[in-house]
Amino acid sequence: MCAVQPIDDRLDQADAAVVGRILGPVDGGADPAERRLKVDVEQRIKGDLPRELEILAPAGTDCDLPARTNRSIGLLFTKEPDGTLVGNLCSIANPGRLVVAGGEPRGGAIKVLIGFAILGLVVLWSFRRLKRGARPDLPGAPRP
Repeated sequence: MCAVQPIDDRLDQADAAVVGRILGPVDGGADPAERRLKVDVEQRIKGDLPRELEILAPAGTDCDLPARTNRSIGLLFTKEPDGTLVGNLCSIANPGRLVVAGGEPRGGAIKVLIGFAILGLVVLWSFRRLKRGARPDLPGAPRP
């Protein structure tokens, strides 16, 4: 059975992680105890991976990956010395939690530009008020 670990720890231990769909087995497997599955990668979480993966998934055990999935799932892989990605039933993770745990912040440059634009508007407004020299007459405000 799979050990219950936080998604952050599982992601740190994995060599690669993706959100995608298992498309089905790849033909030509020589060993019946091992099967190769084709995975359509929708989002890369960890590792430099192609859009379509071929993974090794042990067969004939209680930890077999499903041969095909109709929905997106999170998958965490280990890498063998020859570079083959290996997954089993314990490799499956909630895709939303996996993206949150491993996703990089997006839109940083846009947020900085918006911040500078707001700062510029505030500075322009302040100089305009300073140039006019008029203070707003607010009820309850102290008189200068």
